[in-house]
Amino acid sequence: MGLTRPPRAITIDDVADKAGVSAKTVSRVLNNEPNVRPAKRELVMKAARDLGYRPNPAARSLAGSRSFLIAHLHDNPVPEYITAVNSGIYDACRAKGYFLLPEPVDRSAPDFLDRLQSFLMTSRADGVVLTPPLCDDTDILALLKDSGTAYASLSPARQPEKTPVMRLDDRLAAIEIVKHLVEYGHKRIAFIAGPIGHNASTGRREGYLDAMAEAGLKVSPDLIAEGDYSLRSGLEAARKLISGDKRPTAIFAANDDMAVGAMTALMAEGLQIPRDISVAGYDDTRLASAVWPPLTTIRQPVEDMARRAAERLMTPDENAPLEEVFDFEIIVRQSTGPAAT
Repeated sequence: MGLTRPPRAITIDDVADKAGVSAKTVSRVLNNEPNVRPAKRELVMKAARDLGYRPNPAARSLAGSRSFLIAHLHDNPVPEYITAVNSGIYDACRAKGYFLLPEPVDRSAPDFLDRLQSFLMTSRADGVVLTPPLCDDTDILALLKDSGTAYASLSPARQPEKTPVMRLDDRLAAIEIVKHLVEYGHKRIAFIAGPIGHNASTGRREGYLDAMAEAGLKVSPDLIAEGDYSLRSGLEAARKLISGDKRPTAIFAANDDMAVGAMTALMAEGLQIPRDISVAGYDDTRLASAVWPPLTTIRQPVEDMARRAAERLMTPDENAPLEEVFDFEIIVRQSTGPAAT
């Protein structure tokens, strides 16, 4: 009986033939070079997907099949959060001789999946760290699975199958900071929510509502304003919250940027913090201790979570729990105080 010949690897020439373009065009598309018409780019990417094209393993690092790259895919409006995640991944990479490859993903772009596929093909990253909201994007998760790319997530809504997850109990943290405000005698506590689609934002909203219910405090619609994690959205939300007949005595914002935006709006109206209104945030970014008065907030170990996610990708451990929960800490500063009487 003769030997069975292994299947031939798909090449860029195969992709070019199927797409009806030149191999040079395929190379330009896969390397994400500019000046390729969107229709032609889409045609090439579809051909690559249909054929199951993978980069030639021989082009990888001389040390086996590893590229020694860990990518960070992000689509988050808070630059400091991205910086903290990058810092944690970088520390882990430096200790293991790997390199960090940050990659912004604009999900509003019609061809973002094609561009992401091109990035995965050309970078050949050994693993990807996903942050919200990308860690809950089903199209991105499917693309990573189909390409055989290992990934670890920070605070996803669901536990992906056989994938490491680093998370904080956002609901519990929000409960604790609302309790802090209740202990100061606050009864009308407003909440500035984060964007829908961020799992952490959902947990913080649930924690706020649960803590208010536990304290026997009614949450009327005028006590909740929507934000998008940006400072400006916090400013606009606070303006709405204090425009009613009965303003809140405290505001809890789902992140520090929105809390600082709220503080700006309050001070512009001549209100004093915390004498007239207390303000609390979430994240303990550098901004929280730089503003006046310094912001009461929740410290979450973003760098530690990102570092651990990268470590799990570089050194897989089948015996390690898929989900690791990190501790938080309430940092009480001068932006919160007794409720105004």
